[in-house]
Amino acid sequence: MKPHAVLVPTYNSAATLGETLQSLLAQDMSSVDAVYLADDGSADSTLEIARRIWQSDTPLIVLGQERNQGQWRNVNEAMRQMPGHLEWIHILHSDDLAKSRWLSTMVQQIDRADPTVGTVCSSWDNLNGDGSIVAGEDEPARPAVHVDGSAEAIRSTLLKGCWWHISGCAIRLQAFRDVGEFAEHLAQSSDWAWLLRCLRQGWGVDYIPQTLIVYRQHAASVSNTSFRDHRDVVESFEIVQSFAAYLTLRDVCQWHAARARALISRLGRSLLNRNIDRARKALVLLLRIPARIGDTLASRHAVEAGVTGRRAR
Repeated sequence: MKPHAVLVPTYNSAATLGETLQSLLAQDMSSVDAVYLADDGSADSTLEIARRIWQSDTPLIVLGQERNQGQWRNVNEAMRQMPGHLEWIHILHSDDLAKSRWLSTMVQQIDRADPTVGTVCSSWDNLNGDGSIVAGEDEPARPAVHVDGSAEAIRSTLLKGCWWHISGCAIRLQAFRDVGEFAEHLAQSSDWAWLLRCLRQGWGVDYIPQTLIVYRQHAASVSNTSFRDHRDVVESFEIVQSFAAYLTLRDVCQWHAARARALISRLGRSLLNRNIDRARKALVLLLRIPARIGDTLASRHAVEAGVTGRRAR
């Protein structure tokens, strides 16, 4: 039995799944046991397209939900169903494209990775709705970067944001079971929260500085929808408060100041576009930032007090 599998989460993906599966068929599948299609209750021809296109010695196994559960619950359920002999799950979203060297490069890095590495990721290109591509970091001659599961790595990830992309990544099943599932209520930022928890549990990350996938941006994507509703900002407040103990007082203030500037910019653009509802939501979040700073500092203080108390005992 082979230690790797590919997981493709889908939901009403008829328009894009064909290209995604064709990009998988172009991969070196010699280390892959199976491709799992985790369908989240699609009502279109997603499954028919998958079965028609997939022509390979590597089996395509459909894990279907009777009704739509949401992307993170769908992924969590699929990960629970992975057979015990598998060690690594490579995830590719049904609207993204894998470059021809994606799997071979990932498997090579996994083979040389330290046992403490919980996930491997790479850079990516952004494919815009108009067909233009924004290229990511692509330096094939540069070695992979190892990020330890340390307090400093957590602090850096909180300040920089999520540099780990779930589509195109590989997750060690042992690490996933240790870290826990993706937070289903964080529609936009569950990958960032999982990465932080992974680092907190002491698992490292290997980052390959090559663009191995093409990430498709379109109006219906979760990231674009969340951006319009400022859900990304709301969720980031929750995550930073949860990990406040890893930030200094200055970090907390600077991070919230950056969010304030972003919201002011969104407020201005919304007013120029006469999107009054979006402008109103941005203003409400902006006015709440002082309270958010207080909540984050209180969380930080509570953790520090708890640590001090345990040391005293």
